[in-house]
Amino acid sequence: MSRNMNNDKSGDNMNRDRRRLLVGGAAGLLAPGMASTSAATPSANAASTATLPDLSFLRDTPVCNAERLRDFMKAEGLQALVVSRPANVFYLTNHWPQLDRMGFDGSGIAIFTLDAKRPIALVMHAFLYYYTHTPESRFTDRLIFTYTQPNDPAAASGDAEPAAQPARTMRVADEAKVTERDRHRNAMFALARPPSADASWALKKAVAELRLDGATIGIDDPALDAALKLRGFIGSVRPAENVIRRARLSKSPAEIKLMRFAAQANVDAAMAAALRARALGTSRRLRAEFYAEAARRGNIGHFMVISGASTEALDQPLVDGTSVSIDCVSTCRFYHGDFGRTIFIGEPPPEVVRIAKGVATAWQEIREQLKPGMRFADIPRIGRATMTRLGVDAPVSFTPHSVGLFHTDHPQPSLVAPRGPDALVLEENMILSVDCPVFLAGLGGTIHLEDLMLIRQGGAEAIHSVPPPVIVV
Repeated sequence: MSRNMNNDKSGDNMNRDRRRLLVGGAAGLLAPGMASTSAATPSANAASTATLPDLSFLRDTPVCNAERLRDFMKAEGLQALVVSRPANVFYLTNHWPQLDRMGFDGSGIAIFTLDAKRPIALVMHAFLYYYTHTPESRFTDRLIFTYTQPNDPAAASGDAEPAAQPARTMRVADEAKVTERDRHRNAMFALARPPSADASWALKKAVAELRLDGATIGIDDPALDAALKLRGFIGSVRPAENVIRRARLSKSPAEIKLMRFAAQANVDAAMAAALRARALGTSRRLRAEFYAEAARRGNIGHFMVISGASTEALDQPLVDGTSVSIDCVSTCRFYHGDFGRTIFIGEPPPEVVRIAKGVATAWQEIREQLKPGMRFADIPRIGRATMTRLGVDAPVSFTPHSVGLFHTDHPQPSLVAPRGPDALVLEENMILSVDCPVFLAGLGGTIHLEDLMLIRQGGAEAIHSVPPPVIVV
């Protein structure tokens, strides 16, 4: 009979013996080249020794692959990109608009031109520039156009720009006690243009200074088209979200560094939580443990799918004699880790073990064939062919997706261009995930397996340590 073993003291010795046997059997789930549990999983007290990543390189190292992005812009006939979605602003400027986290859309706008000699421009609220961006940035080659709000709100509806309220900065109580950080803040703030009455006026000035009046501009939000036209822009405006996503498929060195931080912390947090699944006892506690472990390592929990459910509103017991799939996603400075595994709570049904072995073998065979030039559409075919050869009949999608500033960070279909990602090909420096979930009602549990692979010229390598496909608790 299935039961939760948390409180069953009388069967402890028997259960330990069963788990030792099962660990031996689970060793067969280790596909060639995969690390063992002892080599890849964190110790029980790893959280106390977890270190936070050093992100100081982001203060003066661009994450954007500028040359690649300009190639795609040129192919699309774009002379500039004007973007306000936070992920795109961050990609172009290393700054994530703080007000976005407070529910304000379009608070930060980045402008990136085809002409490499023209600087990147950033439009943002004056106080937020002082408050969030000046401490984190050493970039002195950017044009910063700040805005506040009109002194007289009634004057804002006219054709002429009304007087803007002055920018708020930190007052100096004692000049002798001003810190080096404050001096840096003030020096960076002095580089900004005087505040405009609102974001649209600041955007107008940025477009004029970059000599983009009459240009063909790509945008990522229709509201930008309205803002540009409101202030007299006479050029052409086109949707360009997928131009930026296309460029992001191949990661810059700074992005790869961030992805290594994000992916490894995500794996370590997931494994630390998974190893305590039996003691935690429920899906909600398991998810909370993963989020806490991610935070200890400098990541922010984004979501965790447990046995096919990602809602925090659901709480299910982790029952002995079943398998529990986990799909863990957390971010480091907005870049995503993505990792999936199967937890055996005791000894699951033989069919679960058989399918889990098949999935592990299929994923290993996929891994060995990943290389630049392979089509996304070829990846599921390899996985399904392996499962057929092994005689394992289970619905596994083997779905590939690029990972970066989003969990799914490749060009997206739309209502007017509903083409999916199957035609995409792997590129050098892409970070690839292949989802391998198994959800079968009545099977006795769920199965998942997922690692992040860095595509290199000669093949692919895991961007993080690779624990075994199954965690036994």
